Amino acid sequence: MLPPSRVAAAEYAKRRVLADTTETRFGTFVQDPEHADRAAATQFLDARLPSASEPPTTPADDDAANDLLARVDALYERAGRSHRVVAGVDTETAARLAPVLRRRGYEREDYWALVPHLIDSPDPTTDLDFSTRSHGSDDARAVHESVGRDPEGVDYAADVAGVLDGREVVATLEGAPVGAAGWYVHRSGSGEAGPVARLTHVGIRPESQGRGVGAELIRVVVDRCPLPSERIVVCATADHVGFYESLGFVRNAALWRFASLP
Repeated sequence: MLPPSRVAAAEYAKRRVLADTTETRFGTFVQDPEHADRAAATQFLDARLPSASEPPTTPADDDAANDLLARVDALYERAGRSHRVVAGVDTETAARLAPVLRRRGYEREDYWALVPHLIDSPDPTTDLDFSTRSHGSDDARAVHESVGRDPEGVDYAADVAGVLDGREVVATLEGAPVGAAGWYVHRSGSGEAGPVARLTHVGIRPESQGRGVGAELIRVVVDRCPLPSERIVVCATADHVGFYESLGFVRNAALWRFASLP
């Protein structure tokens, strides 16, 4: 299994790649000035508190947690942004931040990183055709917009994946695009394990959902990804974890995010 820190590094690569970064003792603040209107482009990543020798009596007594949030506020105010996003993988940090952030109106989202375990090979008899392309193709964009994704958000994701040399697979049926999914590879940094592929943006046209297109598309993506399955990761919220588990993925690490959006 991949170390949680390695999973987080691959997950946060998509936030760092186009952004200016400010390193702090509590984590990394990223800001992409070219996409400043997107909340996802300005975040505080890999938030981590020093371990407490004794648990704070109350949230107000947790000086480190309050110092972290003061630093977050200062960075966001300097950037001129009214929203706040704090993300990480360390479970102790999440537990200590949660009561403080709830009082400040933040909402928490937990999600799982999963890796393929006993996933089937692609079905050679399927009527679907699959082509591997660079991110940002017109066919993939049409698929993602058909499920209600913001066109500017689709373009932003394509820009990020393009810088990371991402690839995507487009599924077509009788020449019409019905699904798209892709990946990018995050190379290892100093002291980290080897490269990790992060699967991205699965989209299935509404009229094709429920017909097994998504499952077959994921099998093809895993099959065509240049890394072995033990170095492939997908992140999913609770609503979508079951889909990946039904395909043979297993949970590898838990991640979390607190957000306060205007």
